[in-house]
Amino acid sequence: MKKTIICTVCPNGCEVVAEYTSKDDVKLSGNRCKRGIEYCINECFDPKRTFTSSVAIKGAARRRMPVRTTAPIPKAQLFACAETLRGVTLEAPVACGQVVIPNVLGSGADLVACMSLDKKED
Repeated sequence: MKKTIICTVCPNGCEVVAEYTSKDDVKLSGNRCKRGIEYCINECFDPKRTFTSSVAIKGAARRRMPVRTTAPIPKAQLFACAETLRGVTLEAPVACGQVVIPNVLGSGADLVACMSLDKKED
């Protein structure tokens, strides 16, 4: 199989071509540094992404609270993670880093708040 990957490990943004038949038989070309080798192999066999989104919040000056996972989760779980957030509503106050959903989808990563919001004064 052949796959072209834009490496995002360093600022070079190399266009790496991966040719492989298995995880043990991978040939990479186009990379200008060694740092992207592991990244490109993971992109071929186990791609992961940090999930970012927002959830509703009540009692704060804003109506939405940004959230993200504490670690990358499997790319195949991104849409399921978004579905998990439907209906989630937080109550102010919320602290930055506060866990919103622990171990989201059994991924080992927590979904946390990305900012602090105090309770809105009436």
